[in-house]
Amino acid sequence: MLVAKVDAFLADARTYEEVIDRARIIGQEQKFLIAAGLLSGTVSARGAGEQFSALAETLLNRLFSSVRIEFERRHGTIAGGKVGLLAFGKMASREMTVASDLDFILLYDAPDTESSGEKPLTTNHYYTRLTQRLVTAVTARTAEGVLYDADMRLRPSGNAGPLATSLAGFSAYHRDNAWTWEHLALSRARVVAADDSFGFAIDAAINEVMSRPRDVTKTIDDVLAMRALMAKERPPRHAFDLKLAQGGLIDLEFMVQSAQLVAGRAIGLPQAPTMPVLQRLGEIGLVPEGARLAEIHELYATVLQVMSSALVHPLRDEPWPGAFKELLAGLTHYPDFARLEIDLAAMQAEVTAASAGWYHKARELRST
Repeated sequence: MLVAKVDAFLADARTYEEVIDRARIIGQEQKFLIAAGLLSGTVSARGAGEQFSALAETLLNRLFSSVRIEFERRHGTIAGGKVGLLAFGKMASREMTVASDLDFILLYDAPDTESSGEKPLTTNHYYTRLTQRLVTAVTARTAEGVLYDADMRLRPSGNAGPLATSLAGFSAYHRDNAWTWEHLALSRARVVAADDSFGFAIDAAINEVMSRPRDVTKTIDDVLAMRALMAKERPPRHAFDLKLAQGGLIDLEFMVQSAQLVAGRAIGLPQAPTMPVLQRLGEIGLVPEGARLAEIHELYATVLQVMSSALVHPLRDEPWPGAFKELLAGLTHYPDFARLEIDLAAMQAEVTAASAGWYHKARELRST
């Protein structure tokens, strides 16, 4: 239904510029409606995350189609070229909030040649320019506002690397040069757009990276070092910053992503979001508290979804009005805010203990 609404609204656009504006109009409208459903209690936090993500994925796909048509009018096409968009983070795991960025990269597979248009471009230049046009279409501020911010730091070599990457280059980078944190991010990456069967080729490349035998001790040491650095450089901004807090969302995600790296074959859920992997870790005994941690993850996600949808500055360290506290308690099924605070503190301690237990057990594993 949401996809049909977006398609119907964009179909009336007569020009490329109107597509850009209409994407912002329908995007802001649908974000508001999803947030309203969440705050009224008619949409669950998980449902809201799925809807925010479906909206983002749909808009990204439709804008990409329009960008390619416009781009090909001037620069033509690359014969035999294929392209795909690989999502990371909350869009990949379908857990976006109303304020989430789009984390994605563009991958291509094409011969080393020139495009066929009036202003031909070499293959690398062609896909780099195409990516620039897509990022602009998504992020540019128009009279109708901004649609999304885009984060493309997870492309090979980060901000120092090219905007577009060949699949061969992507595979070689992750084979020879990628850091452990990049493989953590890759553990839940998801193809959201692709020509023909190119999505299967991208998935195969990811699977090759994720299934490779690893030095388990080094991998766990890297994960713990990254978490310590994050705690130092990005401390929680207040007590309800449940993403960055010790025993918060990041700790749950690091557990799951590190488990995918060192025990992915036993888990058997490639590219899966955090909650089902936590449940699976409990089922196979790697993290006995897995089912409980999945429940905690759902509460954390609910709190963060409600904060993002109801507060202008959810991470600013300032007193919350009583009405918001009452709303948050109600939407998390607590009798009052004080009880929610107490339970969240206890849950953070549970996550911290389970996390320490997992890393200790992980060091005993041989390989994936």
